[in-house]
Amino acid sequence: MSVYPIPLSCKINHVKWTITTQPPNLMSMPDNGSLLSNIIFKWLHVMKKFTFHILLLTSLFFNHGALAGAQLQQTIESWLGGYPAILKEETVLNKDILNKFYIERNFEAAWLDSKGLTKQGRELLGAIASINEEGLLPADYHGARVLAILTASISPQDTATYDLLLSDAFLTLASHLISGKVDPKDLNAEWEANRRHSDLQLLLENALKQGDISAALDGLRTKQTRYFRLKKALATMRLLPNTAWKQKLAESPAIKPSASDNRIPVIAKRLQVWGDLSLQQPSNETAQTYSAVLVESIKAFQGRHGLDADGVIGRETIKALNISPRERAKQIVVNMERWRWLAENLGDKYLLVNIAAFELKIIDNNQTVFVKPVVVGRNYRKTPVFSNKIRYIVLNPTWTVPYKLAVEDKLSEIQKDPAYLNRLGIRVFKGDSPVPIDPFSISWNEINKRNFPFRLVQSPGPQNALGQVKFMFPNPHDVYLHDTPSRELFKKAERAFSSGCIRVSDPLELAEFLLRSQGWDKTRIAAVIENGETETVTLKTPVPIHIEYWTTWVDREGVNHFRNDIYDRDQPLWQALSKPLNHVEH
Repeated sequence: MSVYPIPLSCKINHVKWTITTQPPNLMSMPDNGSLLSNIIFKWLHVMKKFTFHILLLTSLFFNHGALAGAQLQQTIESWLGGYPAILKEETVLNKDILNKFYIERNFEAAWLDSKGLTKQGRELLGAIASINEEGLLPADYHGARVLAILTASISPQDTATYDLLLSDAFLTLASHLISGKVDPKDLNAEWEANRRHSDLQLLLENALKQGDISAALDGLRTKQTRYFRLKKALATMRLLPNTAWKQKLAESPAIKPSASDNRIPVIAKRLQVWGDLSLQQPSNETAQTYSAVLVESIKAFQGRHGLDADGVIGRETIKALNISPRERAKQIVVNMERWRWLAENLGDKYLLVNIAAFELKIIDNNQTVFVKPVVVGRNYRKTPVFSNKIRYIVLNPTWTVPYKLAVEDKLSEIQKDPAYLNRLGIRVFKGDSPVPIDPFSISWNEINKRNFPFRLVQSPGPQNALGQVKFMFPNPHDVYLHDTPSRELFKKAERAFSSGCIRVSDPLELAEFLLRSQGWDKTRIAAVIENGETETVTLKTPVPIHIEYWTTWVDREGVNHFRNDIYDRDQPLWQALSKPLNHVEH
């Protein structure tokens, strides 16, 4: 029987191999045991190499997707077995969702196939690469790792790893766009955010099914116009030069119009960067006179920063001028995050209090119809951030002094002078008794914070701390809007003087606005105020109120406003936003 050579040819990586498997013709060989043994040994060695190459070819032509799926399954099962969810030194943040997601799709890759990145995968990488425009970090979405896919050669094992990282990136990015990266409660106990939430796995599944990842992510961003104004301002701010801020300007002495000061050239240059001073204005690098043109520019700058627009370059104006575009960009970033903490729908008509701006607005069908200055809480008695609904208005209100205020502030005043209570029209009750006690019958010096059984109630009148009207939205903070007899405080630029409640300028005008649809006008309200009797009016339709804290915003005219961070909240939030989520400790 003849034995013919069997050639096996294949082309792998552009190299052609040929293996001949013809055994030696033993019948034609001389009868030499040693020679025969060598020939058989060499032939067996050739056959062993042939078997190896057959196995190699089988593995190379085996389905790429099946190998990737097997690797996905192995990874998921290791996580289910308690092993840490770390891939390429990146912490996987959504392990539980990923386990369920890949099991339900039978471990099929979502973002890569045998040809590499899918269209959806490329769109996701594009979103990650540009996420800094939202003030977020690409590193939080495995940025450097997953962007390497664009240049790397992807094995089946790499397909599984990168696919998991991309899915994890989508889930984290979706979560951040919906409700922010930072939980405000982690930074401020008195911050109650009405954050949006969604089923992240369902979002991922629907985005892949619909095939448009860019549209899916765009749909998760807040729809608030003021957020997108800040986003545009951030892009502009990052382009501004910082060279004029190489050193701080001295905060004193103040510079008055027509005065001469060596700080004027730098101030003029900074105002040009900000756009408060036109670049068309002739610039003299050495001119030190505070000219009339510069005065008007300073007034515009002061107005944008919530300062007294008097044209005098005083300490507060210099402080604001010393803040560079780089620092202002950080301020914009933290305020964009605060917008992500808000509910999508604030209401068709609502009240909006910006604590940092000392301002109350009424927004009706997306139009600002009412703007008034307010007084907010001192730094050590901060006005909390939360949303609620105004349910009723009290004309000629009484004021029940909050317990904390009674024992920490009022008690010491009473101990100095028990007549203090009568002068301010404050009655004393014990516990829940409706019968008032004569304050002179109480040994006040024997009373302290631990044994204070009294309730202090101030009667309606011109000295009442709540003034002539209060606006009630019952809440655990015991915070509400009200009038005040101390109206001179509204003339100040910064108005953090209360114990947490919000004092409103022109509260009767606000009451008329809210009660107009129920038949109330100025005359009717004034008549009730005049008779001095307490009257409660329930709103037929409660009006939402949102008490927020923004230190920068852009108005409808495109003017970027800034305010002082009166409660020192910006820096902790910036630090939290700047800290990557995926760092693996070694």
